Amino acid sequence: MTTSPPRVRGRWAARGRHTARVGVVALATAVLAAGCAGLPRSTPVVQGQAVAGAQDAGVRIIPRGPVAGSDADDLVTDFLRQGLGADDDSSVAREYLTPRASSQWQPDGSGWIYDGPEALAVKVTAPGTVVVTGRVSAQLDREGHYSELPPGQTRSLTLRLVKVGDQWRIDGGLDGQHTVWISRADFGLYASYPITYVTPDDTAVTDRRWFLQGPGLVTRLARAQLAPPPTYLQGAVLTGVPEYTDLAHGSVSVEGGTARVVLSSRALNADDRNRRRMWQQVTATLTAVGGVEAVQLEADGARLSVPGLPDRALGAQDVDLRDAEPPTGPVLLRSSAGLERVDPRQLTESRSRKEARADGPPLPDIGPEWYRLASSADGTEIAGLDGDDEELARWREGRMVRVRGFARDLTRPAYDPGGYLWMAGRTDAGTRVLVQPTSDLSGRAPVAINVPWLSDRKVIALRPSPEGQRVLVVSEPSGGGPSTVGVAGVLRRDGRPVGLATPITVGGGSTDVTDATWLDAETIGLVGAVDAKSDQRVVIAPISGPSQVLGAVPNPTSITTFGGSRSIVVTTRRGAALVRSGNGLVPLVSSTSDFVVPGH
Repeated sequence: MTTSPPRVRGRWAARGRHTARVGVVALATAVLAAGCAGLPRSTPVVQGQAVAGAQDAGVRIIPRGPVAGSDADDLVTDFLRQGLGADDDSSVAREYLTPRASSQWQPDGSGWIYDGPEALAVKVTAPGTVVVTGRVSAQLDREGHYSELPPGQTRSLTLRLVKVGDQWRIDGGLDGQHTVWISRADFGLYASYPITYVTPDDTAVTDRRWFLQGPGLVTRLARAQLAPPPTYLQGAVLTGVPEYTDLAHGSVSVEGGTARVVLSSRALNADDRNRRRMWQQVTATLTAVGGVEAVQLEADGARLSVPGLPDRALGAQDVDLRDAEPPTGPVLLRSSAGLERVDPRQLTESRSRKEARADGPPLPDIGPEWYRLASSADGTEIAGLDGDDEELARWREGRMVRVRGFARDLTRPAYDPGGYLWMAGRTDAGTRVLVQPTSDLSGRAPVAINVPWLSDRKVIALRPSPEGQRVLVVSEPSGGGPSTVGVAGVLRRDGRPVGLATPITVGGGSTDVTDATWLDAETIGLVGAVDAKSDQRVVIAPISGPSQVLGAVPNPTSITTFGGSRSIVVTTRRGAALVRSGNGLVPLVSSTSDFVVPGH
């Protein structure tokens, strides 16, 4: 981990001006239940005081009960709309149900997202039986994570209806049904917000989730922040919130731009360091909402005091969390002439490599038998593989260290900011994720860490995140099949990687993924097909959110970036490096087999 002194995060300092990813959709008759996505089902929703700004976002929550005389299919269609944002206490939605069905229905905030009315069919198949079938493109989990689904996915639901008096009501088919149906238009009523966690050196790790807009948004965000980290981050990030801490008053009030968060007495169990983290996390998260400029934390009738923090409500400018530093500086190009260091911003097809050359540590003489190169962030070490993907070579301080026989089908090496080299490969015992301290030049083989969910899969690509507490993994079944992209937290013991958490799926709408990389701390760039008939394309895939598909790429071999999503570079089998230009890619340099961004 870096030991540089903390700096005030520019992103946090601008929280009051933060623009959430909001899709504004005008709904003439929005029929919503006042629940929430992204919250544990067992926690009741208590509406907090409304504040101006993104919390309202032009959304009016107008639940509508059953229309008298509705046919069975119309009643079911209306019920599905009532489920938007539903929780256990969605009283209006329950008016469509008999008491028996109401006791069975336990929505948890998750939802299937379908693209429009034509994607959803509601059909009466027999008297009192209605079948709902939908083509779904994404889903929200109960915590509010948005995950795209592979093309062509369908979901169905069979409901039984009875007449109560002379009106249809749903009487069965909801037992065990926790997920509601959300149209793409209605999903525009949601926006994404970062839930904030930290690393041991006070680097922020954000977990972006989607919440239904409207009154009570700040309360929903506060509850999400107080809950334990999600599964894919558990054991990899820190939270200052003691277990079972909740809102003492059931809601968060906002007055004059200050959110007053009154915590249960369990918050007092935190020591000073964790109390500071609590302030950092809650302030960073809640000031992401327009209209919230500061946060006041209280517990047991008094301000939650922390030595060294100002004795007042804290704003975004008071949060001293670090951003993970993205790769900057020169890149390495590999050609028949060897390695050269260049400034990619000075590199164009009309400008020679010589004119773009940059200074840096001496570069080793790497023979043509080594490829799939990687460089440490400081440029002092380079790693690569042989042509059979079975031997690792490292060049450091004028030395070359070779290690062979520890695995086959090795992935491109990658460096994390904490001083470890990562890769994956196949052994007789199955697939293994392998790590080695960069300080170890003994020639010993990298050590396998515990990743049981990869044992029967082949890893295609693996990259540590900018802060080093998460890893991006592209894998496919060992016997062949669709590839998947996942992000998993890194489990450490005394700073040493020992395992990976269960991953969250990213970019699920893409198939045949050949490579992926981190574009920033929240976004993945990948090359893959978006349907069975398409060419390989560049896809910008947030860890939680809809993807953006860019232009086609002929025969891609790798993807990287030297400056976020605007500076994506893809290399091809013909030795070209293409750089993003608008929604397409244009030539940047030719005759290069490796385009290496140090530390990426």
